[in-house]
Amino acid sequence: MSSRRNAGVKEGQGTVDHVPASAGVPVSLSPEAVPPAVPLGQLEEVLTAYDLPGPVGLTWLRRGFNDHYEVTAGASRYILRVYLPDKPYIRSLSDFQAEVEALNVLALEGLPVSAPVPDRRGNLLTRLEVEGGSRPLALFTYAPGEERRGRDFTEAAARNLGMTLARIHQLADERHLGRDRYTLDEEFLVDRPIAALRRALGADADGLETYGETLKAGLRHLPRTQGAFGFIHGDLHTGNLRVEHDRCTVFDFDHGAQGWRAYDLAVLRMSLPDGPWAALLEAYRSVRPFSEEEEAALPLLAQVRELWDPGDFLTMLYTGAWGPPTIPEKGLDRIRTQVRGWLDAGSPPSPEQPS
Repeated sequence: MSSRRNAGVKEGQGTVDHVPASAGVPVSLSPEAVPPAVPLGQLEEVLTAYDLPGPVGLTWLRRGFNDHYEVTAGASRYILRVYLPDKPYIRSLSDFQAEVEALNVLALEGLPVSAPVPDRRGNLLTRLEVEGGSRPLALFTYAPGEERRGRDFTEAAARNLGMTLARIHQLADERHLGRDRYTLDEEFLVDRPIAALRRALGADADGLETYGETLKAGLRHLPRTQGAFGFIHGDLHTGNLRVEHDRCTVFDFDHGAQGWRAYDLAVLRMSLPDGPWAALLEAYRSVRPFSEEEEAALPLLAQVRELWDPGDFLTMLYTGAWGPPTIPEKGLDRIRTQVRGWLDAGSPPSPEQPS
């Protein structure tokens, strides 16, 4: 997918519109893997609303927290996302609108993010009417490069990412981005994950509520002042980055929220070895402040993240979006082992050090 910016799309545009009926470039589909929730004819109609060169092809990728398709248009590639609207952290259509508008601002400022592509009417978000209700939809620029993990993540790439993340946080404050998104606070980080884990594990979750109270007590001491608290990515592990020539492109702001800036950094700390982490933090601080108090909170936030991750998965599972909410016994055993490890540790560990 190209990394083009949304030239010509002004801030404030991108209001939601229904997919218009229009003639356009013929679309070739891969029907064997397209989920039945979205009829093929509607997806064809969606793509004719965009100014794409032909030939246009559409390939189903996966269902995660949303449905994703790869779109090829001439020599360019894009990602078509059909949102699942019944996620626990989504309150209304305005949450999706806030996400794409924030990404549009970041892209217009030259930051390397996978950005929404406007349709011919200038809309960044479209509402798709399907059986069972309405689903928001957006077309995104493709993040070039490859995923890098652990020691494959170079210090040069880490420095680039540190400056990019600092600019995202900085612009979010300057431009008041994501103000309409949910708040990634004690309820979303601790209470809801524990409720989902309790539902999955029953008595095997005994002790989690007390453990959660300890985590929340730590979170309540973290600053919520401007700069330390504001719009964040919310799920910034290295799987949500692509790296090309040591330049990182950030994508998937689906969990974007108002939250602690240190949380974005804690998630990255859990993903990076010492050398790249030190390079990232130095680069981040070259753009905007990151206090010693915030750095000292990283172990706590890493522990919170470890709780949130399986809890977020289970919370989504129980919505029924992926089918009947059943978990194989092997998966339950893995979660039980995680929970027992947290309870046995008792206090915030140092972030994981990848080998």
